[in-house]
Amino acid sequence: MTRYSSIMEVDIMQTNIFRNIVYCTDFSEYADDAFLVAKDLAWRYGAKLYIVHVAVNYSLSPPVHETYMPIEYDPNFMEEVANAARNSIQTRYVAQLKESQHNSVHLLVGYPASEIVRFADENDADLVVMGSHGLSGIAHTLFGSTADRVVQKAHCSVLAVRPKEKK
Repeated sequence: MTRYSSIMEVDIMQTNIFRNIVYCTDFSEYADDAFLVAKDLAWRYGAKLYIVHVAVNYSLSPPVHETYMPIEYDPNFMEEVANAARNSIQTRYVAQLKESQHNSVHLLVGYPASEIVRFADENDADLVVMGSHGLSGIAHTLFGSTADRVVQKAHCSVLAVRPKEKK
């Protein structure tokens, strides 16, 4: 009986519970802390790490622009934002990964919580890892958080990494 028990334990231990991990960044220090957790989990479990940034689309149609925008609107603005985000992801995150660590970078546009949940569903995510700004009290009531919304709506587990207390 002991022999079968130890074989089962080995099989269970070799099963990777995380195959697809979605890491979300807004480029804050909280997101940077969460990245350390996400890359470690992905490495330990041999999971693919999806690095995701969601930009809010501020593009405006010409009639709205002419009526409400006192400054000159650059139609290439979103493309410039995407290029800056892509470069930042490469230097801040991808450069820290081990060469053999399977990853992909995704820049999305829309409402962050909705896009993260949709992306996680479409990519069979087992886990979403993101930073939590640690808001509490009235600030949390007024602003809420993307992490809270993802926790409520996601069909997979969500790990909201809280900031470490400064000593």
